[in-house]
Amino acid sequence: MKFSGKIIISDIDGTYTGSEAGIKRNNEAIEYFKANGGLFTFASGRVAYNIGTIVPGYDKLVNAPSILCNGSYVYDIFKNERYNEICIEGVEAKAFLEKLNEKFPSVGIRINRKDGYLAGAGNDYIYRELKNYFEEVVQTELEDMNLLGWNKIVLAGEGAEELEAVNQFINETMPNKFEKTYSCRTMLELLAPGATKGAQVKYLKRFLGDVKTYCIGDYENDENMLANADVSACPSSGLQKIIDMCDVVVCPCGEGAIAGLIEKIEKENI
Repeated sequence: MKFSGKIIISDIDGTYTGSEAGIKRNNEAIEYFKANGGLFTFASGRVAYNIGTIVPGYDKLVNAPSILCNGSYVYDIFKNERYNEICIEGVEAKAFLEKLNEKFPSVGIRINRKDGYLAGAGNDYIYRELKNYFEEVVQTELEDMNLLGWNKIVLAGEGAEELEAVNQFINETMPNKFEKTYSCRTMLELLAPGATKGAQVKYLKRFLGDVKTYCIGDYENDENMLANADVSACPSSGLQKIIDMCDVVVCPCGEGAIAGLIEKIEKENI
């Protein structure tokens, strides 16, 4: 079959999503790709317990395990199992967060764990975000937080300047202790060393039997994934630095970027 031995690994926000028309075109192309032997899945900062609300029909769309939580683990929805999970060391991270909270009291703290979120007390931005997914959100003081199974720490600031100061503080106080990535201008994500989308692309390639990986993304948190792909792609609506590093540039996200990639794979034999 024409797409056998190939897998497309796609970011979600700004790559798969964008417009109803673009999503419809993507879905139709993905079904065609799978029907002709291809594998399709996502690599996202999203997590196992809410990805279905972000991508309706997620369980029918993917036919391979997904890279979730920005590379903290690989998730097989059909078996409800995690593979190659890489967690943050909680004791050291908590001590760091206490120092950070003293220096930047307005920065919100959210911690992803296997069974849900831990939300630092006193930050309305984090609270409102979590209310999108949970009816009841419990904000917890740092000293009371469960220290086991931390997949990632999300720091939310008032703007890019504040988060850049936070980033510099991390570099000075905890060098090489976290993988860091911006998921947007106001959110900085921290993961355990080695927990990256790119590392999980390599893991998934081995796990599935040395398939050819086509990765597509649009933002800074996709950079490591794209650098480790066999073929990297970016929507023309993506961040310029990401466009510049990719092998292939396709149509804007809102026009169906994944469909555009599938067309290139088929017509240009990339």
